[in-house]
Formats: sequence, structure tokens, C-alpha cells
Amino acid sequence: MASLMPSRPSQESLLGFPFLTPDEFDYGCRVLCDRFHAWQISSPNTGLSIRFVHQQTSDSILKISRHIENIGVHDEENALMHEPEDLQEPQLEDDSEHDPEALIRATKPNASLQVDYDIALSPTYQVPVLYFTLRWTNHKGPVFGIDAVYQYLVPDEYRKQLKNVGIIGGISFDYHPITGAPMFFVHPCNTADAIRHIAGGQGVTPETYLIIWLGLVGHCVGLNMPSELFATEAGARTPERLGQR
Repeated sequence: MASLMPSRPSQESLLGFPFLTPDEFDYGCRVLCDRFHAWQISSPNTGLSIRFVHQQTSDSILKISRHIENIGVHDEENALMHEPEDLQEPQLEDDSEHDPEALIRATKPNASLQVDYDIALSPTYQVPVLYFTLRWTNHKGPVFGIDAVYQYLVPDEYRKQLKNVGIIGGISFDYHPITGAPMFFVHPCNTADAIRHIAGGQGVTPETYLIIWLGLVGHCVGLNMPSELFATEAGARTPERLGQR
């Protein structure tokens, strides 16, 4: 089934680059979904899924899930942590489910992770913001802490940048502005400057903007999209090691 596209032409450059309007964000998300689903026909077993949730223009979310197989589990006592105290909700289940030592005993040597990413447009910064959570797929346990994010998702070359709130931003923990769920997110304070630096001020369409943004922000927390989606001019303008520049 074909997607219902806004009337705005895809080749039209952004009106206020490096910022996005809600309509531009919606359009870019729809095009990206179409690209992914067309590619997925020939490559169905990727561990990735993507869908666009459009309720109101200002509440649209691009949802991407990634399944990571065969993770060698190390330092579980540091990696498995509860939510910060100020974000905890009352628990009615058996306390043994939240015992890190019990989780260590129950976790298989080669475990699997489910990472759920939500991409929403910030009305304040006028750029996309990446929210995410991660959990074991074969065991019910507590919310992962920041140590696990750096251990399982963040590539080595980005760790210093993220911890020091460099050009990419920094990882924080807060409530999702649309769903209200507690999630990690990459702070968008430096996103506009980083996008401007990569694109060089040239004409950028909504879909090209999101491709550049995914290569910049998504890659730093393990959101690695298929290279076929980057087979455009945008891919050539996305430095693989921006965090080291």
C-alpha cells in the first residue's frame, strides 16, 4: 500500500535549514519508511523494524526497533541497573525480579537485546531528538542503566564526545515528551550546528536531512541503518568519524 504523502514536493529544500518544521519532519519520516520497506523486501532478516506514528503534526514519532543477537554478557553488576530514584514507579511484582544477582544467574552467556528508538521533533530546538530504551529479549528485568548504554550501544570513538557533551550532544534520562515513558535521549543542544557543519549550507531536502541526522546521532547509540538508505548525496556528506573531528 502506498504511503499518504504530504503535498510538499520531496525535492524542495528546507525552508529554515538547519531547522525542521513539523511538516518537513513528517514528510522526511514517511519517505524514509518507504525506502526502508522497499529495501526490506529483498533483505527481510535484518533485526530492524520501522514505522511512522502520526497522531497530530506536533506528535509524530518515527519508531525503530533493533534486535541484537548473541551479546557476550560482561560486568552485569555494573550494566544492569534500576531506573533513577526520581523516575521510579511503584513496583507490585516479586522483588526477586529486580535482583541484579538473580538476573546474572538467569542471563544466558550469549544474550539478545531489544533496543527501541523513538525519533520525535523538538518544538524548542526544531530538530529531531532520539529517545531509546534497551532490555533483554529473553528475560524480564529492570531498566538498563547508563553503564549498559555505553557498554552495548555506544561505539568507542563516540564515548568521550557523549560523556563530555561534545558536537553530538550528551545522553540524558527523562520522560518522553509525547508518550510520558522514562527513556534515555541524546540531547539536541548541538544538533543544528552539527548538521550545518556536515551539509555545508547547501540545499537539503527533508529526507536527506534525516539521513544525515541518522548517520550523525543514530550511529552514536547503535542505530545503524542499512547502507542502501544512505546511497545518496547525503551519505557522502556524513563523516563516519565526526566525533573525532
